[in-house]
Amino acid sequence: MKNNLLITMSGGTTNVINATLAGIIQKAQTSGWIGRIYAGCPGIRGALEGSVLDLTDLDGPQLERLYWTAASGYVGTTRIRPLEEEQILCLGEMFNAWRIGYFINIGGNGTIKQSMAVAEVLGSRIRIASVAKTVDNDLGDELFDDVLYTPGYPSCANYWRNKVWMMNQENLGACEHDKAIIAQTFGRKTGFLAGCGRLADPDRRLPLLILCPEDQQPVEKVIGAIDNTVSRFGRAMVVMSEGYEVGDLGERYDLSGQVMYGTSRTTAAQILVNLCADAGIQARAFIPGFDQRSEIHFVDGRDLQRAYQVGQFTVEQLTAGITGFLGSIARSPRGPEEVEYRAIPFDEIGDYSRVMPSGWLLTGEYDVSDAYVQYAEPLLESEAVTLPRLGGKLIFAIRPSLFASADSNDSKDRIEICPVGVNG
Repeated sequence: MKNNLLITMSGGTTNVINATLAGIIQKAQTSGWIGRIYAGCPGIRGALEGSVLDLTDLDGPQLERLYWTAASGYVGTTRIRPLEEEQILCLGEMFNAWRIGYFINIGGNGTIKQSMAVAEVLGSRIRIASVAKTVDNDLGDELFDDVLYTPGYPSCANYWRNKVWMMNQENLGACEHDKAIIAQTFGRKTGFLAGCGRLADPDRRLPLLILCPEDQQPVEKVIGAIDNTVSRFGRAMVVMSEGYEVGDLGERYDLSGQVMYGTSRTTAAQILVNLCADAGIQARAFIPGFDQRSEIHFVDGRDLQRAYQVGQFTVEQLTAGITGFLGSIARSPRGPEEVEYRAIPFDEIGDYSRVMPSGWLLTGEYDVSDAYVQYAEPLLESEAVTLPRLGGKLIFAIRPSLFASADSNDSKDRIEICPVGVNG
């Protein structure tokens, strides 16, 4: 009797996370080694509570629709506190009840640590892997070899490349009264996305300032730089990371202990707008939230394809007997537009949090270097994708009905696997 596969998602979403899911499902269906294909809904919390979707019988058209579906509404994602051993043992009971022999956990740094904790307790009973996912690109090795980038980052980079170009048109038209536009990107303590504003202007012709947390400057100097730019050009555009420090945000935190900038009392961009106004510079904020990670119109085709392929690769490794690893998109010796897929053993992963290398920053100049542009540009496809539509509306995959019985497809009642609360 074949063992089954469980898939879970954690943390923030991306434009291409469902492409990874579709790749996992397609390869699992054709592997010859895997029985049923389940997904926790939402995430590992769903698995612990017996809330599971059965994705085994998705056909080609359904998988294609899933491939093009943005965000994580299809199976759901969750944020929970680090799992305690008792909860992991409960998860092991769920694995037994559902005959799970393979477990793939999709997410960022917290998800990798979660996967490693599960592997430490249950690794002798199941084959387990994590798949990288984060638009922030702050997950991976410092040399960008084993993890060249994380799926979702190129699409978010493409979003900001286009948005800065659009901001320029707005700023040109309104600079008589709105001298500065201040845009805020994702990025807790990293400037990977803020730096993508430079992709809109690689020749450095626009009045553009980029604020990366890796090059934190005193706020007085920041205001002075904006004022100088307005004096020179009659206007200014600022692209800043949400984690750039300009004042007290009144931070709120998720269950894993990370700052939730989107739900804090204010934003860095709004504080900077207020400081500009105090200095006599009329400014306006542009603060997109989930839009920058799930706006499917800016999805990058190369990002989609590779996200799908790293999902397939992860299943191939698991069914070949490899376990306890991160499935990643790695640097290729064939050139900057090529990649390889690697299984990075958990025991080779320490702190996989990374920041912008100093060589990618023009320190004190509110900008990134040409080296950063040379890193980011080859990750993006030059042509826009054609999205599937019906009657002018985008087509998304629709979440199937919950399937929640370890024994019978006919049962629709949830089974309580774990009495231990995942929030406690």
